[in-house]
Amino acid sequence: MTNQNIEIKINSKKILFSLLGVIIILVGLSIWGQKIRFFGVADIRGPWHEFLMDQLMQNFFMDAEGNIPTFTNALLLFIPSQILLLISLWKFSVNDKFRFHWIGLSLIFLFLAIDESTVLHEQLIKPMRAIADAKGFFYFTWVIPGAVAVGLFGLVYLLFFLHLDKKFKWLFFISLGVYIGGVIGGEMISGYYASALGLKNFKYAIVASVEESVEMIGCSLIIYSLLEYIKHYLPEGMRIKSI
Repeated sequence: MTNQNIEIKINSKKILFSLLGVIIILVGLSIWGQKIRFFGVADIRGPWHEFLMDQLMQNFFMDAEGNIPTFTNALLLFIPSQILLLISLWKFSVNDKFRFHWIGLSLIFLFLAIDESTVLHEQLIKPMRAIADAKGFFYFTWVIPGAVAVGLFGLVYLLFFLHLDKKFKWLFFISLGVYIGGVIGGEMISGYYASALGLKNFKYAIVASVEESVEMIGCSLIIYSLLEYIKHYLPEGMRIKSI
């Protein structure tokens, strides 16, 4: 019997563009469905047509929960957690100084995936409103503890970030910046419109759909950055040895 290395090739750019394509389609379907919800259609041509219109309005709205965009977003967060787990195992095997930071990132993204699928963060809105009856940009009050958590994350991971090579400093900074900008900044913009116009109107639906898409774009960039990191630092990790 002979040893044979089977190389797994990953085209991170193709993966990124494929994910971005899926996101664009989801945004388009979300806005289309909400246009139907608020402005209706000329006529309903049978039960199947009505069924499809209902799916667009309910199962593709990016600001709703428990539907296709929610599942997609949770999956986009779960994938980095598993890539980070792979990196963590390698870092522990070589006793890397920042091995606990890597496993911490894996656990953070796993929590975010669970949070996205169970809507834990939105359950903070009511208790936070009891403390701070915020309006405008802080209408969705969970962004207040969310911003504090981001600040703590920055402090804990500052040295980790500084030790990265220049290329990955930029990749991780941009990808995490887009994701956090969508999660916190985008939610604040949505909150401003929700506070001023309410939740049940087409303008808010557009803003919310775009805001959710920025989160997904950030996740896609994170996946791309991690795949680039693996390709650069773990060439042996991309091979499977069969006997």
